[in-house]
Amino acid sequence: MIIAATVFMVLFGLMSIVDGLYYHDYKYKLYLHKESILEHIMHTFRAVAFPLVVYYLFQNDFGGWMMMVGVFVAFIDIILLAIDVRIEGHSRDRYGGLSNGEYATHLFANTFHYVSIALILGAKPAEAWTFTQSFELMRPYPEITVWLGSAFVTGGTIAAVLHFWQWSQYFSKNKTHYP
Repeated sequence: MIIAATVFMVLFGLMSIVDGLYYHDYKYKLYLHKESILEHIMHTFRAVAFPLVVYYLFQNDFGGWMMMVGVFVAFIDIILLAIDVRIEGHSRDRYGGLSNGEYATHLFANTFHYVSIALILGAKPAEAWTFTQSFELMRPYPEITVWLGSAFVTGGTIAAVLHFWQWSQYFSKNKTHYP
């Protein structure tokens, strides 16, 4: 189940790269437009959440409070996704709405993301679900899961920093509009 979770995490990562770099940054440059800056802010918060979820659930086989941090951040990410979906329609008004390709990318990316989390949590033994202590489980994760988890934490952190930099581009571009 851990390998399946890892595969779905990789699929999510690949879909996120297509969505983020191609649709959001290259095609639409969402971070530069007032109609889509709120959506970009939601994406920034989700970009911050992603490496945290991967660190606490994939890179390390934590139990107890440490695992619950990952679960909590994943829960917050679901709320952010719901807000993102709600505001996304208005964000794309200038383009005639969300394109079929981007819609499909979002559908598959988010499915892969939450399936990976469900599988990794399903692979946790009962003793991991305690609030009495934090610990790393004695069974080792497969090396590929740990290695990819580390790579995704690094890449996700870079993506989060990029999102904050893009915020600065929007506000620098629009600073003449503020008194």
